[in-house]
Amino acid sequence: MSIDFTESEIKTIQSAVDFRWRKEKIKVNLADIEITKEDEDELTLFPAAVWEDKNSTFIILKIGVFSYKSFFYYLSDERFDTGVPEYNDLYECADKLLKAQADFILSKNTKDLNLHMQK
Repeated sequence: MSIDFTESEIKTIQSAVDFRWRKEKIKVNLADIEITKEDEDELTLFPAAVWEDKNSTFIILKIGVFSYKSFFYYLSDERFDTGVPEYNDLYECADKLLKAQADFILSKNTKDLNLHMQK
């Protein structure tokens, strides 16, 4: 059984991206990414949805039929994730990834302003 992204899954991710960047057109691209799964030594190839903004690269891996993992890179050398090891709801996965990056950017841009974020 193939675990490639379905057209519906791609539309779900693109919808979340379009909602976040309403005035820009950011395209979600498909790729294959090799990662080492937890407790394994060998690299495994997984389908990925990838998109970029000015400073970040976002990645959602499809690691099973309804299993997704997400993370983003800031300035190509700092990796961040949502703290959730795996999602079974793709929209939640994309939404939490975008919120994590937005919170990170907000904290970077306001660290000297003595602001408190409410969640």
